[in-house]
Formats: sequence, structure tokens, C-alpha cells
Amino acid sequence: MSGIDRAAPDLTAAGAAPVGTAVPEPRGMKDVDGARSAPPRRSGARRGVAEIVLGTVLGQGLLIAAAPVLARLYGPADFALLQIFTGVVSIGAVLAGLRLDLAVSLARDVTETRAVLRAGLAGTVVVAVAIWLLGLASAGLWAVNPTLAGLRSAWWLVPPTVAVIAVFQLLSAVLVRAERYRDLAGRSALQGVGTAGAQLGFGFAGLAPLGLLLGMGVGRAAGLASIARGGLFPPPAAGRREPVTPGQVRAAIRRFRRFPLLTTWTALLNNIGQYAPYLLFSLTYGQNPTGWLAFTTRLLALPAAVVGQAVAQVFLGRGASARRDATGELPRLTWLAVRRLAVLGAGPALALSLVGAWAFGLVFGAQWERAGTYAQLLAVAFLAQFVASPVSNVLNLVERQGVALGWEAVRLLLVVGVPWLVWLLGGSDLAGVAAYAGVLVFSYGGVLALVWWVLRRG
Repeated sequence: MSGIDRAAPDLTAAGAAPVGTAVPEPRGMKDVDGARSAPPRRSGARRGVAEIVLGTVLGQGLLIAAAPVLARLYGPADFALLQIFTGVVSIGAVLAGLRLDLAVSLARDVTETRAVLRAGLAGTVVVAVAIWLLGLASAGLWAVNPTLAGLRSAWWLVPPTVAVIAVFQLLSAVLVRAERYRDLAGRSALQGVGTAGAQLGFGFAGLAPLGLLLGMGVGRAAGLASIARGGLFPPPAAGRREPVTPGQVRAAIRRFRRFPLLTTWTALLNNIGQYAPYLLFSLTYGQNPTGWLAFTTRLLALPAAVVGQAVAQVFLGRGASARRDATGELPRLTWLAVRRLAVLGAGPALALSLVGAWAFGLVFGAQWERAGTYAQLLAVAFLAQFVASPVSNVLNLVERQGVALGWEAVRLLLVVGVPWLVWLLGGSDLAGVAAYAGVLVFSYGGVLALVWWVLRRG
């Protein structure tokens, strides 16, 4: 089971046009010599979503198929460690990339895009090393239970995993900008193959829980290999591309400074809010409830990985084009995505809420039946996430990062404070999960309300 990040958002039928409606051809990126590179081939957003979904289904489908085997190779305590590890590296990757992956979509031309990439890669190296040193120096303070002691033992894996995730997001953003959906599909397929292969292989070799942790980095590395093989930019018209200068890098940072200064902290709060409940469960309810919650949320996140990420990537590409070209299409694209995602996700959410416990025990084994009860409680919350997460990119596209930052701060307080209060009052782990689910529904409803507000204000 993969470490699925939401900021990638991870951090994506957003740009889908109604049947029979022609979709405007996106503009090509203007190259350094003034000539335009060939624009992406004409392709409706429906086709873009379909291509990305196909690649993601191939990759994530392997993870879904492997889940019953992984549930028997690894125990709840292993998945508890994986979730805490995933939180640490996801937060580190947000800091490392400075959210410049979002700025890539708004860059004016190839030269500026390369300058943004250069800044993001430099930040990745510095932050990855800093995280490694800080973790080693402070481990004696935070390794206070078995799960965190396991994280301390695996800390050597944190810097390379942070780096590979940050680079993966930066380079994927170039493909999103150019609306190269087929290349995004190939990246997703290889990522899933690498993750599933590593986690299964290391699991059969008896390397638990290390195999789960290694799978994250191996999967992203496989996706990067796919991106590198296809190349990032078309050949320049002049035959040779000039190197990016330090001045161009500084100019790009100045132009997009709101992304490092504001969006980084928004994404940081988002990731902390996403993973803090697992740390809270680890410190309050213990390893097994943390592992059950981690296993459940990872499994429920797979539909979002298969469809939601594809939608988010297409939405970001077409939404950025609409924003750059001032076509006025962004509100229509947004609410079309919301409606179609809601219809698509309602049926599975209802089925899960009815038969979750029975299905988990049957498919994954008796030790995971409690996780199925968690899934019943979380079904509506993950439907809300499935609908709201892709269109949350609107707040970045219209550069209302301050609004997003404020809401993420509220969300963080709620996802930590409410379950903690339930525990203080003597509530069971089921009560804690129910409280967490309620907070998620409220927070994603708030995202949709904010998106409506900023679009209404123009």
C-alpha cells in the first residue's frame, strides 16, 4: 500500500467539458529565443482524465490487488510506523520543494519554468540535509513509544525519501503544465509498480516494517525514471538552450514569492493536519488502533489516487490555462468537477458504510475487522475529501493563499483537538475515529465554501 500524499496535494473531472463542446487548445510555452514550442496535442479534458486514470489504475490497481497479501505480511504496528514515517517525509517534501511545483503551472515560458525548477531543486537539497541533522539531534526527545522508536531506527531513510518526493512533485508539475497526460499516466503506472514490488518483495524477505517504508521511495524513483526517459521540455527553436542564470532564478523567486512564503505554510498545515491524528492515536490509544486507522485511511485513499489525482492534475492544468488566458472558465470547470465527483463517489461511500467491517474481515483477515468498522465511520468523510481536494487548487490559482492558510490552521486545531478531547473524556478508539470523521466532513465542506466565495469575488 503506497504512501499517498494529498498535497500533491497530494497534492488534480475538473476540466471536463460537456459532451460535444470543443475544448480550446492550450498555448505552448514560449521558449527563450522567442519561438513557441509546439503546443500540446488537442485533447479534451475528458481524454486527459481517462489517460491519467488508466495509468493510475495500472499502478494503484497493483496496490489494491496486493493489499490482502500486504495485510498478512505486515501487522497493524507496521502500518502504524508507515503512517508516521509518511507524515514526516510528506511534511519534509513540502518544505523542501517550497511549493514551487504550483508556480511551474503559472510560469510564462520555458526559461522561467527552468528557473523555478532550479530554485526548487536547490531548496530540496538544503531542507533534506537539515531534516536529517535535526532529527538525529532531537531523537532522544520524541522517540517516546514503540512506534516513534521505530521511526528513530529508520531515520536514515527520511532524507532520501524527502528528496525523491520533492523532485517527483517538481518534475510532475512540468508535465501538468504542458498537459502531457499520457506521460503522467506512465509515471503513475511505474510508481505503483515500484511501490507494490518493493513492499511485497521486502515483505516476503521478512524485512518488516522496513519494506513498507522503502516502498515509498522506490515507487517515486520509478516514476522519476519514467519522467526522465520522456524528457521535460521540447527542443528549442534555436537548437541550443541557454543555461539558467542566477539572476533568472532570483527573478522567478521574487515573482512567485507568495508560494514559498504562504502556500508552503498552507501545505505544511495541511499535511500536519492530515497526519497529526495518527501521532495522537499512537500516543493515546496505542499501536494497534493507530495501525488499523492507518490501514483503513490508506485503503480508502486509493480511489482518490485512481480518480481524484487524475482529476486534480487535469483541473490544475486547464484551470491554470483559463486563469492565464482570462477566459472566465474557471468557475464552470470547478463546479462541473464537484458535481461529477459527488455522483461518482456516493455509491461506494454508501456501500462501505453498510458492509465495511464484514468486508475487511473477509478480505484482509480477522485482525483487520476492527479496521473495517473504522472504514464505516470514515466513509462519508472520504467522500467529502474525494469531492473537495481536487478543486481546492482554486485557492492557489486565484492566488488567495492567505485564505487557504487560515483555513488550514483552523482544520489543524480541530483534527487534533476534537479527538484528543474525546480521549480525555474517556472515549473509546471508535469514538475517537467518529470524532475525526466528523471534523473531516466539516473541514472539506469549509473548503468548498471558501472556493465558492473566492470564485464569486473574482
